[in-house]
Amino acid sequence: MSFTPGSTHGQMASINMTPLIDVMLVLLIIFMVAAPMLTTGVDVNLPESRTGKNLQSEALVVTLERDGRIQFQEEFVQEGALKARLRQRAAESRKRPVLVRADQNIPYGRVINVVDDIREAGFTQVGFVTQALPNEPAPAS
Repeated sequence: MSFTPGSTHGQMASINMTPLIDVMLVLLIIFMVAAPMLTTGVDVNLPESRTGKNLQSEALVVTLERDGRIQFQEEFVQEGALKARLRQRAAESRKRPVLVRADQNIPYGRVINVVDDIREAGFTQVGFVTQALPNEPAPAS
């Protein structure tokens, strides 16, 4: 608040907006820097596909790494424990799709074993995550 000498209007209340704007800009910068780091997952060398579609985040994701580790959603699991985790999720909703992210250098038989575990757990919609080929537009989903 400020008083002006000789003023007949009384008190003049005003808010200094500069600190508020400064704080908002700092928060904006923090969120812009932190947003790319929020994507969780493992760096996997995915195979390329011309006909793949982009599915949204409703799907459960199973990732097979080149070194043999298996990741279900955000945590690593042993191969024997994967089927038990999938059965727990199947009890919630069998209609959810399950996406398999496998490094292109993993043996085909290992990928099929994981797909069999997914189907035996009760899921019927199984898809594979691929990369779009370079220099080709991504198909509309």
